[in-house]
Amino acid sequence: MASSEAQEATAKERIIKHMNADHQDSVRRYLEYAKELPPLTVRHAKMTDINLDRMTFEYGRKEEIIKFDPPLGSLREARERLVKLDQDCLKGLGRSDIRIAKYIPPYTKPFHFVNFSVCLLTYLAFWRPANFKPGSLLFDYLLFRYPAFSSFCLTIQPYLFTIMCAIHAFESTQMVKKLEKHNLLMDEGIWWAWVGSCFVEGVTSFWRLDGLIEDKTKEKGTKKH
Repeated sequence: MASSEAQEATAKERIIKHMNADHQDSVRRYLEYAKELPPLTVRHAKMTDINLDRMTFEYGRKEEIIKFDPPLGSLREARERLVKLDQDCLKGLGRSDIRIAKYIPPYTKPFHFVNFSVCLLTYLAFWRPANFKPGSLLFDYLLFRYPAFSSFCLTIQPYLFTIMCAIHAFESTQMVKKLEKHNLLMDEGIWWAWVGSCFVEGVTSFWRLDGLIEDKTKEKGTKKH
């Protein structure tokens, strides 16, 4: 009896340690899906206990219990049941099992870097009409040589800047949704890098992100769970 209890305690400790160390995204998804908790609320959630009929989790100073239905026959069944539960969570939440864990800057792709630079310079130049009038650094050091072009820029400034901001703001909302689908939340610096980059450069940030997702999907396909 003592040996059986010791084996169960060892198995329980191994499962908890493995889930908290290697499957933190799954732990968070269990609580998001089963308990309908916001992603940021459970971002630091940990599994604290598991037995044949339930799992116990802590986040902040709160505790939640998720029951197994039906109960496990033994803890040897835990892996299969937890994998199935995570698959249900992914489907229910509309998430991917691919997690974005790094940011790829535009300078890694020449065309992306050019696009980012042009967009950034456009923001800086067109954010105010005064940049195209005498007295501004841009006009006094450069545009005074091209009065017709300066006048043209002054005319289109409110339209170009507004349209550009609107388009890139919309693209940024799509980036936020895409990052959430791939388990990246706004409390991480990588999230801000992707969203900020998207607001500046727009579509090329999606091309890099899609490439990263494709690479991770291929990598995952070559590994066993």
